[in-house]
Amino acid sequence: MTTLTRLETLSGADRFNDEVWSRVQAFIGTDILEVGMGIGIFTEKLLARGKVFGVEIVPEFVEEARRRLGARPGLECLVADIGGKDLPDSLRGRAFDTIVCMNVLEHIDDDRGTLSRFLGLLKPGGKLVLVVPAHRWLFNPLDSHDGHFRRYEAAELNEKLKTAGFGVVHESTFNLFGIAGWFLNGTILRRKDLPAGQMGLFNKVAPFLFWLENLLGPPVGLSLLAVGAKP
Repeated sequence: MTTLTRLETLSGADRFNDEVWSRVQAFIGTDILEVGMGIGIFTEKLLARGKVFGVEIVPEFVEEARRRLGARPGLECLVADIGGKDLPDSLRGRAFDTIVCMNVLEHIDDDRGTLSRFLGLLKPGGKLVLVVPAHRWLFNPLDSHDGHFRRYEAAELNEKLKTAGFGVVHESTFNLFGIAGWFLNGTILRRKDLPAGQMGLFNKVAPFLFWLENLLGPPVGLSLLAVGAKP
């Protein structure tokens, strides 16, 4: 399965994506930098809040995002590597009230340097909304095949955010029941991709599973949400 196909499968998981959005939306402002916009899975939701400057390293993904979203007021797209040493020229001198970085930081070798650059791209009081894969013990071929350098523990991410200059205002895990599928497919069966049929089934039952998860208040989850604020 190609990365584009994987993103297209995820884009069809509307119920799951709505559950993820419900956890991050309270922290989103109106002048947004979306790092790793992919094919625009969450971009349309962000556009309902305000202006979006989307950055993506893969040109094919940006083309698909533009096709899906069309000419939308308030949307700018840039093909660039924001995890590189040099800041893209189009971002120099810019400042945003929100940076959204969902399932991207784990793909960047120099995550500490990238977090420091994020701080410089925020207005005072601005927020960085991060979603990353959680728990080192879950790292398996699904991660390595997808280009992940790491999975994060909460304490590790907290330390890296604070070292970069952020105040951590929120930290939580979510997707408790996703752990079973990730562990079975990646750790036990050594698969490199999640079967599309499994994702479709998970999407159908996602509202119930996340409702149950909210009741249980789990200390673990497949994903980690952290929000850092610029002083």
